[in-house]
Amino acid sequence: MKDQTYINTLFKKYINVQCSPDEIKELFELISNRENNEIFATLISNELANNTTETLIVVSENLAIDKVKSILLSKIRSGIPQKSNTDKTLYKLTNTWLRIAALWVVIGSATLFLFDRQFNNDYQSQIKNSPKQIATINGQRKLIRLFDGTKIWLSPSSTIKYNDQLVNNYREVTLDGEAFFEVAKDKKHPFIIHSGHMQTQVVGTSFNIKSYSKLNTYSVTVVTGIVKVAVMSVASKKLSEVTLKPKQQVIFNKQSSSLTSKIVPDLQPVIKNRDGILNYDGTTIQDVVADLRRYYDVPIELENKSATCLCYGAFDTNWPIKVVLKQLATSIGAKVVVADNKFTIEGGCDER
Repeated sequence: MKDQTYINTLFKKYINVQCSPDEIKELFELISNRENNEIFATLISNELANNTTETLIVVSENLAIDKVKSILLSKIRSGIPQKSNTDKTLYKLTNTWLRIAALWVVIGSATLFLFDRQFNNDYQSQIKNSPKQIATINGQRKLIRLFDGTKIWLSPSSTIKYNDQLVNNYREVTLDGEAFFEVAKDKKHPFIIHSGHMQTQVVGTSFNIKSYSKLNTYSVTVVTGIVKVAVMSVASKKLSEVTLKPKQQVIFNKQSSSLTSKIVPDLQPVIKNRDGILNYDGTTIQDVVADLRRYYDVPIELENKSATCLCYGAFDTNWPIKVVLKQLATSIGAKVVVADNKFTIEGGCDER
């Protein structure tokens, strides 16, 4: 399912009469999906609120989409005047309402539905080999090469979905996990990564994305080129955007839907990360242990005394787990206990 940022962009293009035939078809398909009802109800309500001079009763999220349809149709039936030399604003407003209502009229047509189904079958036959999905398990990394020459280093316990061709002039992938990207340059066909409510767009650049859906924070770190990151807030329905250049990182907090930027002085750790060399600069020990569990697929427990520790240093996950854990324990003044094939980090930090 497409995320809210993508749907919002497509809807705005439709209202501004900028959609291609394929994009219009895609928009109809998105609207006909009941899972998107609340998204389109909000978009339509906001469009009317932004254009009308009368007070619009805001449609709450739990109302059915049929109510939105009836509001639109009643506005059109109310006798909105056609274009005149004296009131171009009303004419523009009328066209906006008509274009919105046209979406429902088209979807409601049984004849067009049959035509659309045939068209969709033809379209699906062209992309029968797409989309593809590759997933790594704990302890596994993969290098993926896309049709355009883009390289993706997929980290352990990560999933990526992608098409082996352009989709509406875009190169798109969906990521849950962590990956380092070297995107082939193509100004005419932007490369977009969807990670939940976060969308990252580039033309040709290299960067790292960490966006495990189970984590509360995501991050995007740029090595070369320019990266645009956009986030749609579920609560406020507002779009936040930030543009990143090399040696910049943005952190997305899912709870607050906020974006925070910072400078990354040394990019070598980011580049080495794709080869399994993990670098930490004041990272909580819990996050470090979570990473090591993914990379080694072994049970690692953390004693409560060690939970307050912060970790500094680099750890090469190509080395045996015993070596890496000993290095980690030494860095925080702890020790590693092995029992029943389970590793436990005991002590450290507050005992020093």
